Amino acid sequence: MRASVYAYFFEGVIAPNRSIVAEDSDAAAVLQSYRKFLRTVNTLLVRRRSSILDKQVNLFTTNVDVAVEVAAEELQLELNDGFSGRYLPLFSTSNFGTVKSRRSLQYDNLSEVPAFNLLKLHGSTSWTTRALGSGGESKSLITFDPDTERLDIIEGELSNAIEALYEIDSDTDIDALLTATSDPDDEDDTLAYFMAAYEELAIVNPNKDKFSVTVLNQNYYDLLRLFSNSLEKENSVLFIIGFSCRDEHIRELIIRAARSNPTLQIIAFAYLPGEVQALKDRLDADLASNGNILVVGPPEADDEAKQDKYSLRRITEIFFEPLLPKPPRRPDSIVDVRLKLAQSLDLDDDE
Repeated sequence: MRASVYAYFFEGVIAPNRSIVAEDSDAAAVLQSYRKFLRTVNTLLVRRRSSILDKQVNLFTTNVDVAVEVAAEELQLELNDGFSGRYLPLFSTSNFGTVKSRRSLQYDNLSEVPAFNLLKLHGSTSWTTRALGSGGESKSLITFDPDTERLDIIEGELSNAIEALYEIDSDTDIDALLTATSDPDDEDDTLAYFMAAYEELAIVNPNKDKFSVTVLNQNYYDLLRLFSNSLEKENSVLFIIGFSCRDEHIRELIIRAARSNPTLQIIAFAYLPGEVQALKDRLDADLASNGNILVVGPPEADDEAKQDKYSLRRITEIFFEPLLPKPPRRPDSIVDVRLKLAQSLDLDDDE
């Protein structure tokens, strides 16, 4: 049953990541939305003239795809994903404290470069574990691997094990699977091969064990700690986009921070009008003692076909782009003034 759930998750969520890496037509709309969002926020950071406030934005995500990395690479933005090194990039949460600056060649001026810190709370398909050292000194570290070869291997093992898996869809009742009369062949080695290949992914899988995995694994624990610390900072703002708040461990961190930090502002965007109340209930927004949790949803339309949806692109257009400085207003009219002397001035040579 676990293999069946993982296979469903792989086909629906992980495998399409190859389209993002290849930047083919299937991923064009997604990448365009991310480029629009990153470009807008980067412009806001560039226009931040204050020397007291830094020019960094923390992007916390539970997504395991590389859409942000690809979009930032295309725009040539400074993206800190926690990796350092060229020959063998290694992941460390200490890298998120790095601040980049640029010095001008002529006047030796130093200015901070706008940067995005990308913190993937549930790992990434581009992460892989590697044992470094030998003997008792060896330890497992996370390295960066943008190649999709591992996904091809998993897909190959999945095709071999497909006959031994349950059929899973969005309406599947997991409890019914537990009492199914026709069980897959437990002795089928193809299931073991598929699971072995799948578990090489350095991600937190979508099951009830993910809380314990997230807490026990040092890297994931440190990422959650950084998320919690960011919420405790004075005058922080958390925008929640495309997140249902169903992850208990992340939701509890948000609620606790909202109660303990009155200067924190939380703005959660619901995808549809009907999801506003559900999101309020999960975040206890109506019971927030500091009144600092706001849930925003699109206006409800009579025609379902014309119903607006708060996707990343629409949120960028409606809420973030209006914050950009307006271009100088063009004059209503232009007056051409020409001056001419009525009589020329004749000056003597002595003068």
